[in-house]
Amino acid sequence: MATLHSIAEGQVPSDAEAAKRFMSKLMNTSVRAHIDDGRIISGQLWCFDQLKNLILLSGYETRADSEGHQSEHRALGPLILVPGKYIRKLEATKNSTEAAIAAANESEFA
Repeated sequence: MATLHSIAEGQVPSDAEAAKRFMSKLMNTSVRAHIDDGRIISGQLWCFDQLKNLILLSGYETRADSEGHQSEHRALGPLILVPGKYIRKLEATKNSTEAAIAAANESEFA
């Protein structure tokens, strides 16, 4: 799997239309969502909503051991809902992130 990079909050545009273009460009790419309890949910981004809920395809969960190393992997199923209120960090491949930033910065009328 390709190296994933964090999507910093400052990278996602604050204006709604640019943010939609940013997230739309990440559709069908591999992402990892880090959630409050320390688990990492990975899969292919299929859709999202206004509450930052994600639906991932073919996802799996990774848990960290007591030393913080990723250890346990568990398949979750064909469709996984990750509630937005629990997501602390989202990661995607560098190429996907760069393409999403470029799309977000494009003018709506360009």
